[in-house]
Amino acid sequence: MTRLSVSEHVRESTSPHGGSVLLDVRSGHCFAINSVARTLWQEWHRSGSFDSAVLTLAGRYPDLPHDRIREDARRLADDLIGLGLLTAHAPGPTPPGAGRRTHPSPAADAPPPTAEPAPVTAGRGPDGRGSARPAPSEDKVPPVAEVPVAAAQMAAEPLRDEGERSLRGTVTAVLSLFALLGALLLIRLPLRTVHRTVRWIARTWCRREATPEQAALSLAAVRRAARWYPGRAACLELSLATLGVLALTGRRVVWCIGTADDPYRFHAWVQARGVAIAAPDEYGITAFRCVLSVS
Repeated sequence: MTRLSVSEHVRESTSPHGGSVLLDVRSGHCFAINSVARTLWQEWHRSGSFDSAVLTLAGRYPDLPHDRIREDARRLADDLIGLGLLTAHAPGPTPPGAGRRTHPSPAADAPPPTAEPAPVTAGRGPDGRGSARPAPSEDKVPPVAEVPVAAAQMAAEPLRDEGERSLRGTVTAVLSLFALLGALLLIRLPLRTVHRTVRWIARTWCRREATPEQAALSLAAVRRAARWYPGRAACLELSLATLGVLALTGRRVVWCIGTADDPYRFHAWVQARGVAIAAPDEYGITAFRCVLSVS
């Protein structure tokens, strides 16, 4: 009997329609699967048994021929193995880690999905620049709230005089420009390298947790610095630069990548103390589900 295990570099986000989006942290590619395919995926994740997943799906759809279900499941498994999202093991003793979750996953006991056509996968690979809307794991939806920059500025500690205001403004502008340049270089690397770099920065340099107000002020400064950049600074660059500005002052935030459906799209942002940081003109952030968070 074929044994299957979910690769440790895969993160999953469950869609409202019962399907899932799978993120390959190594390549940065995302793949959408429907609810039928997710039923198989979840059983392979839970038990590692190909046959057990086929029996589970057959029990949910008794009117479908068993041979068809098995053939579709085999085709799906072959596709996922070819993409590096699943690993196949030769028949024999259960391999270490097979059937054991290596990362958070949506509840496996979710209600049965509505019957639909045989399992299919639809691949989507956002480019290295985070083709998410600027305007682009951990299966949870963090509390999301937009933090108006004006409100954050009002909550910030008042400056004593114009000289101090000017000095701080200059320092912030320099840090923001430096962080943006670093982010522009970083996003040219594979996602797995970006992931490791962000995690190393958060665990090595950052001793204090940033407040939502501090994160909002940093995002506003980065957006001002981006006006000097002749290219396009999207959410991936802006979120990494915001993280960099805060890291240079020893403060940490959570870097998040999320996905939304209809149509599938991607977004990157920072989260401070459970609050997703968004600029006033950034709409629709609440529609995104976090598929990867790094801290």
